[in-house]
Amino acid sequence: MHRVVAATAFVAHLAFVGFTIVGGFLVWLLPGLLIPHIAAAAWGGRMAVTKARCPLSTLENWGRAGAGRERLDDRGFIAHYFEGKVYPKGWARRIEVTVGGLILGSWALIATR
Repeated sequence: MHRVVAATAFVAHLAFVGFTIVGGFLVWLLPGLLIPHIAAAAWGGRMAVTKARCPLSTLENWGRAGAGRERLDDRGFIAHYFEGKVYPKGWARRIEVTVGGLILGSWALIATR
């Protein structure tokens, strides 16, 4: 049960992060995704700025602890799974700015469409 909860939270988190990053480009294909993408980007931006605890991280940590696995990095999902693996440690702010630029760029393309 705990492993299923942890795995489900991981997949949901990964899907949310992916949608937050590329969802604006998906709006070109599926215009109905505009409002959900704006909501996801607002939530993601809030998390990046305030460093608040994410409910999905809390859920995944509960599942991981119950399954006898280590908790996520105290800084959360992104730090645990991406920093030092996908991009170098210490690049978090650069990546956040780049992702923000991608999101704003996708919105600019939508606005000019």
